[in-house]
Amino acid sequence: MIQIKICGLRRREDIEGVNQLDINDAGFVFAKSPRQIEEAQAKELRQMLRPDITSVGVFVNEEPERIVKLVQQGIIQKVQLHGDEDKAYIQKLKKEITCPVIKAVRVRDDRESVVCAEKIGADMLLLDTYIPGQRGGSGQTFDLKMVPELTLPWYMAGGLTPENISFRLEEIIPYGVDISSGVETDGYKDINKVKKFVKEVRNFEKGLRRGEQG
Repeated sequence: MIQIKICGLRRREDIEGVNQLDINDAGFVFAKSPRQIEEAQAKELRQMLRPDITSVGVFVNEEPERIVKLVQQGIIQKVQLHGDEDKAYIQKLKKEITCPVIKAVRVRDDRESVVCAEKIGADMLLLDTYIPGQRGGSGQTFDLKMVPELTLPWYMAGGLTPENISFRLEEIIPYGVDISSGVETDGYKDINKVKKFVKEVRNFEKGLRRGEQG
């Protein structure tokens, strides 16, 4: 099953909405962003979140000690790194936590950056669009032909929408898909768009299964 991650949740109504849907991961952004939330807010939202949905903390060049604290408090269950974190940083972090670490990679016009990212010790990758000066959330897609054969599980991100997700999955099927701005209206999560996105992904999977059976 394709893992569905809805990122940038920050309101009670966001949580109430995704709790009704067939999703797997909920992303809380702790890095500077229009979707940034504070620790107390994240704790409250985590407590509201359906227990089988994994909470993912999104960070950019954060002090490892803060991440460890959030994991130990049970606020986050996966760590997603969007900055310049290197192998030494990830090794230090993983000495203190046992939950999965996702390293975001901004895909350029070659495969080398993605290949190199597999070697820095993360458990998973998240492939996003390279935009100078931005760490993510650009709303723009990247060329999926730049994705090499990967040994690590990876999330497809970057410009996904309910309208294009099926076409993107027809090109390549990742471990998971990650969406944020593509299911927003006026900067806030739009539960109707989230529902449509989830429906498109699950319908794509059903089509695959029918094809296998046929």
